[in-house]
Amino acid sequence: MGLPTLEFSDSYLDSPDFRERLQCHEIELERTNKFIKELLKDGSLLIGALRNLSMAVQKFSQSLQDFQFECIGDAETDDEISIAQSLKEFARLLIAVEEERRRLV
Repeated sequence: MGLPTLEFSDSYLDSPDFRERLQCHEIELERTNKFIKELLKDGSLLIGALRNLSMAVQKFSQSLQDFQFECIGDAETDDEISIAQSLKEFARLLIAVEEERRRLV
């Protein structure tokens, strides 16, 4: 439906009807102002959470890169080598994703 219009010429008369319409606009401005403040607060919380997520992902990817199998015997098996390489590649992908996410934030 929308707000009732405010005509400049009606402001001269300062009628009760004009004051009522003006009050409707003031209430809407207050509601909008409150919404914008909440939106800014929520956005700040989101950015903080994204930064915390980024640090956690970086720590996790570093742990993946540092992971070493303790081999039984003199040499690693093909499976151990493959798993270690996969973990390192996954860590590199996580780092790349985090770098792009940091650019967005």
